[in-house]
Amino acid sequence: MKKKIILLSALGIFLVAAPVNAIDFPELTKDIYVQDISGVLSDEAEEELRLLGKNLEDATTAQIAVMAIPSLEGEAIESYALEALRHYEIGSEDENNGVLMVVSTGDSEIYIATGYGLEGVLPDAKVGRILDDYAVPYLKKDQFDQGIRNTYTALYHEVTAEYSQNAEAAAPQTG
Repeated sequence: MKKKIILLSALGIFLVAAPVNAIDFPELTKDIYVQDISGVLSDEAEEELRLLGKNLEDATTAQIAVMAIPSLEGEAIESYALEALRHYEIGSEDENNGVLMVVSTGDSEIYIATGYGLEGVLPDAKVGRILDDYAVPYLKKDQFDQGIRNTYTALYHEVTAEYSQNAEAAAPQTG
């Protein structure tokens, strides 16, 4: 049986018209960066992603988080991801610079919700390309560990590149 992977990305957290009905989000296990409720990530992958997440937050205040869940239980992944982004308060409150990747392993769906402060860095087209290049080939083969690692790393590089460019532009010019 062929698995169908559904790719979606968010324009931003302010575009959801209807609230989600009473979603029970899991308690954080260790930190905001990795919530592997499905148990699809290796210990090494979890540690690598946590380190990337911590380094990014320390350097920029931005946060990238991943949540792997077994099922959406009938909820639309877009709504689930956007509500989870808000619920966990991912990113700096002042800058609204959080990113949440939700992978529903049982439903074969993935969605990346982006805070308003990173919409310019991660527009829908770029998120779609990241998913096509780094997630889909692995998720189609149920290689969730590799697909999640690749996608998280690609998001990390996009966000760090943006903050590096902004830092360079803001640096005083000498000469």
